[in-house]
Amino acid sequence: MAAGGAVAAASECRLLPYALHKWSSFSSTYLPENILVDKPNDQSSRWSSESNYPPQYLVLKLERPAIVQNITFGKYEKTHVCNLKKFKVFGGMNEENMTELLSSGLKNDYNKETFTLKHKIDEQMFPCRFIKIVPLLSWGPSFNFSIWYVELSGIDDPDVVQPCLNWYSK
Repeated sequence: MAAGGAVAAASECRLLPYALHKWSSFSSTYLPENILVDKPNDQSSRWSSESNYPPQYLVLKLERPAIVQNITFGKYEKTHVCNLKKFKVFGGMNEENMTELLSSGLKNDYNKETFTLKHKIDEQMFPCRFIKIVPLLSWGPSFNFSIWYVELSGIDDPDVVQPCLNWYSK
């Protein structure tokens, strides 16, 4: 069995605490930290990029290395031109060497959306410390990008993550 496989099967997927580490830009009061709080009825509770000129991004730093399995995006209570029509998510143990975990888009509605992230290489789970969200296209042409709320979930149990770290660093 792959390193950490037996323990991983018994480990629960849970919310993974993170902090905002780096960002490309932000507009006015739409600070990156706003994505930490889910307030779907507050139009100001979001990160908004200062432009739609690439690259725009947010880099999240997990409290500790984890197997990041899912990302959930919360949204405003109504459709919004700044919602992400296309985006990519990258992850890795450092900012310079990240793997693409997801390429997708959000529906332009008010429902939270959860996506499964790539978290295995050749059937082996790999750890991440950093997650980078890269908006590519908003629903309104030439509008800046907004992210309202982000939740990461996965496994951060050291008994599971450490064997994966050992495998990954070989």
